[in-house]
Amino acid sequence: MLITAGRIFSVTPENIQRSAAWLAEYRRRGEAAPLLPAELRPTSLSEAFAIQQWLFIELDWPVVGWKAGLPAPDKWVLAPIANLQQGELCLFEQQSEQYSIEPELAFLLATDLPARAEPYSEAEVKAAIGATHLALELIIRPYRADAGVEFLDQLAAGLFNQGLYIGPVVAEHGVPEKFELVLEYSGQQQRLEAQHPNQDPLLPLYWLVNNLSSQGIGLKQGEWVITGSYAGVVQVPSDTELKLQFGSFGHINTQCSHRAMIS
Repeated sequence: MLITAGRIFSVTPENIQRSAAWLAEYRRRGEAAPLLPAELRPTSLSEAFAIQQWLFIELDWPVVGWKAGLPAPDKWVLAPIANLQQGELCLFEQQSEQYSIEPELAFLLATDLPARAEPYSEAEVKAAIGATHLALELIIRPYRADAGVEFLDQLAAGLFNQGLYIGPVVAEHGVPEKFELVLEYSGQQQRLEAQHPNQDPLLPLYWLVNNLSSQGIGLKQGEWVITGSYAGVVQVPSDTELKLQFGSFGHINTQCSHRAMIS
């Protein structure tokens, strides 16, 4: 049993690294993984988060941002983001006839928020935001459909995130609490009622900054943070031009395609 920074780990440090290496090998191949062997599965939030951090080390991926959501007593909703995309294509690791995206806002940090003992105020975090952009979270299924995974397994594997597509900047007046999201492709149109799951999209950002800070992790200038989908998971066809109209304040035009490996 390992005790680190007041946290108890029943999984050994060696097995945390083995868990990360197991998941990394499948990610490199663009394949969904089976369930981790019993001795490698996380049994606490701290263990799952430790595996998640080692996964990025194994893959040698930089942290360019974070996804976050409000926590529950048995859930931390946070994971690093390694891949940013813009332009004509959203590229996915796993080949599929359909891809999953989540329409979100992405907050770009203009200043560092280093780890510290004193919690950050909401005003301090808000002041660190340099710009807000329309964005798409690119969703991956890290485990096989029949793997029987639970939340801690998903947290260890990065909570479905395989990258972030950055759209246009949002004007200073911001995004209304509710709006209509219109998805168009191949002459079809899908209208969705869009609303952030926490109403205020900044709430998960405030929590993320202080949760990471308490673990000795700071956020840096130039990193992006997303905080939850305005319309859940949206399925779109591969290799098809898409337009997502976010109310009256902006749109994203792109196409979701496969690339063998995203570096």
